[in-house]
Parts: sequence; C-alpha cells; structure tokens
Amino acid sequence: METTRALMHGVIDYAGLFPPAQLDMPRTVAAFARHRSGDDRWALGKLVVPVKRLGEFERCADGLLPAGERDDSEDPWPLTVLSEATGDESFEDELNAIERFNKRHAEPGAGRAIIEMVEIKAKGASMIEGALELMPESLFPWFELSWQQDIRGMVAALSEMESGAKVRTGGTTADAHPTPLALARFLAACHAADVPFKATAGLHHPFRHFAQGVGCEQFGFVNVFVGGALLHHGTVGQEELEMLLADGERRNFEFTPTGVSWKGRTLSLGQVREAREKFATTFGSCSFDEPIDDLRSLNLLPPVAAKA
Repeated sequence: METTRALMHGVIDYAGLFPPAQLDMPRTVAAFARHRSGDDRWALGKLVVPVKRLGEFERCADGLLPAGERDDSEDPWPLTVLSEATGDESFEDELNAIERFNKRHAEPGAGRAIIEMVEIKAKGASMIEGALELMPESLFPWFELSWQQDIRGMVAALSEMESGAKVRTGGTTADAHPTPLALARFLAACHAADVPFKATAGLHHPFRHFAQGVGCEQFGFVNVFVGGALLHHGTVGQEELEMLLADGERRNFEFTPTGVSWKGRTLSLGQVREAREKFATTFGSCSFDEPIDDLRSLNLLPPVAAKA
C-alpha cells in the first residue's frame, strides 16, 4: 500500500465546481473541508477556484478556514486559481487580486488560505513569455496547452522558467479526449524540455476504460502517472508510453511493497516519489471520493478503518 500512497500523495486537486459534478460554491467548500479532515487527506492537493469567484469563495469559506497554528490541521487551505485574462492588463489585474487575497488571509485572526498556483490558457509562446514576465516569485504558473497542436515551441518557452504545462485528458464529450498517441506526444515534449505537467478532466478511475456517459475510452490516472514516472526516469520512450496509456488491463500493472511496474518496467518507491515531485505532479478532479474508492475496490488501498 505504501507504493500506492507514494504514487497518489497530494495528487488530487479538488475541482468540485467544474463538470461533471459542477457543485455550487457552498457544497464545494464544505466537501474540501471534509476531505481535509478525513483519513485520506494525504491524497488531497489544492482546491481549484476561478480568480473571478474568489470573493464568493471567501464568503462561503468563512468559519471553515483554519485560524491558528496549533497543529498540522491548521495549515492554510492551499488554492490553485484559474485565470481568464485575455491580455497583459487583465492578467495584471488578476495578479493584483491574488496578492490582495493572500495578504488578507495572512493577517492575524483571518481565515488562513493561500493561493500558490495560477492556471492560464496559453495562446502561444509570446503570450507565455509575457505572462512569465509579470509573474511574482510567490506564484507557480501552469500553462494549459492544447494537445491538438504541436506544443514544442510553447514548452520550450517554459523550460527553466519555474513553470509547468497543463493538459486536458478528457471532458464531457468524446472529442475532448486525446488519443493515447496525442497524450504520449504531449508528455514526451514536456519530458524533453524538463517541464513538469499536471492533468485535468476525465481521470476519475485508475485504469483505462470505456466511459458509457461520454461514449469513448477514458484514461486512468494510474496509467498517466505511472507512465509519466517511467518516462521521467527513461524507462519507457514515447512509443511504449503510448501503449501504456492505452492499456486497460489491471494485471499489467504490479504494485509491490518496494515499487510499481508495468510489463516488467519497474520503478522503486524513491523513483516514484521523485517523478511525482519533479514531473508528474497532480490532476484536477471534480470528485475526490471516486478515485480513492476505486483504489480500495482494487485492493490498492486498505479498507476504511471501522469507527470505534
């Protein structure tokens, strides 16, 4: 089970506001608070909120945010925010709003929360370079790149710039899902430029499967993150990564107390942790329970402990 925890530690950024769950802000905030206090909080990453809804978040989170520093449960709520800026001026306005938010929630007695990351839709290499020039050191930017394009020029603009690439691995329609080849090309381009990636959408289940609701095959988060880790360590190349991403056979993935493997390509626990830290980082999901429950159903996590 330690290998599963290494692969999944802090991996799920909770995006309850977004489809298909599309919860309202009060239910999203309440769910994040519940997950932060639950037994599986080790797998929870950040809360995903659009910049334009930060005021709504603050109203709904009032009384739920930690207010002290007594123990680990008092850590600030970590947020990643989605930018909707269309140019440098509007992006500066958003960055100013983020700075004001962080200052408010660092004040003594304030509910503690901190925006650590911002996600931006990239329109080209020049847009990325302009946004990076405005970015404060306190924020880590993720640039959403289209898997439908040749991203190598945009990834090159991110290289050595304390930034990362975001990829959409699904959506509510079949055409929103990349093929295994398209996703393998995306991850390989990131790896070649030494740029970390995060994923979003369509990763509710561990292994590749047919999703009846959208009428197509969907990626498994185990496929994506084991594949990313193997790629990071040079154990597979793009061609084998494509096959791994398309593999829906649970038996081809072996979890042991000392590591994980796919068809004999093996990673140690230390290699998994390093790849998660440096390359294959997180994925956004509108459900936290579904991925964790699936891992338990496959005996990749221990059963929920009975309450005394």
